[in-house]
Amino acid sequence: MSFIDRIAAAVAPAASDEARADARRKIWLIADEEPWIAAIVEQHQLIENLITEALNASDVAARETCTRDLVLLLTAHSSAEETVVYPDVSQLDSKSHAALAYEEHAMTKIQLSALEKLNPAENEWREKLLHIKSALQQHIHQEENSWLPRLSEVMSPDEKHRVTSRFYEEFERYHGGARRAKDDEERYSENSDDADQQPNTMKLQAMPRDGRPGAADGVNTQAEWGTSGGSDAAAPYPNPHTGKADSEKDNIASGLMGHGGQSGMEYHGGGQLGKRNVKRGGNINSGSQGS
Repeated sequence: MSFIDRIAAAVAPAASDEARADARRKIWLIADEEPWIAAIVEQHQLIENLITEALNASDVAARETCTRDLVLLLTAHSSAEETVVYPDVSQLDSKSHAALAYEEHAMTKIQLSALEKLNPAENEWREKLLHIKSALQQHIHQEENSWLPRLSEVMSPDEKHRVTSRFYEEFERYHGGARRAKDDEERYSENSDDADQQPNTMKLQAMPRDGRPGAADGVNTQAEWGTSGGSDAAAPYPNPHTGKADSEKDNIASGLMGHGGQSGMEYHGGGQLGKRNVKRGGNINSGSQGS
């Protein structure tokens, strides 16, 4: 047991399973009328379920997955509480409670970092996770049995509304962004054929929206460039780095011989110069007229 754990245990001795269950039942009664409390308690349950799932996992891959999901969820949950809820704990309830809450979060993050570095196949990994579980049980009980009910009593309706909105915002700021990055990484790993392939997110259209009719992806319409078929028929893609004025654009299509982002000129293979034969033969698959 760490020094901080010993201090916390002295201030608030570990609650029994019965006491924690009773506090959970009572906080749910309050949460029925308090969306911000409901969000916190729901996440508490998800955290507990992930720890149980990790401890019961029979293979290393499942333990690794549970560990990653636990770190992601706990970090997002902690960030939202630290940013939105604990300042009110300090101002409306007790500065010492808030200080202890921040300290417990900090120690949990340190322990989670240590857990990620351990081999899930080793017993040391399980012992570390059990230690985290014990610390979290105590921390969650303090919130549900004391801190959250107290805030519910003293917070104004306007403040409750603000906390509800801001808690979800802060949680999603980390959890949503990290989850999307994780999904992108997994898709890249699954779809990668070689070391040079880029992640899927890098393959999206990079051109900014230019706001012109029919050009949601930044590609110009045929009328803009004086061609008969738009960008897929001899109109060049806009280049944000050229700095060309609109007055210069009228001459671009003709100045580039009709070649734009995609050329509208006919293509011929070997043995051809346009439609004119320059030698016999040619590539039969290229549209060449050679024989």
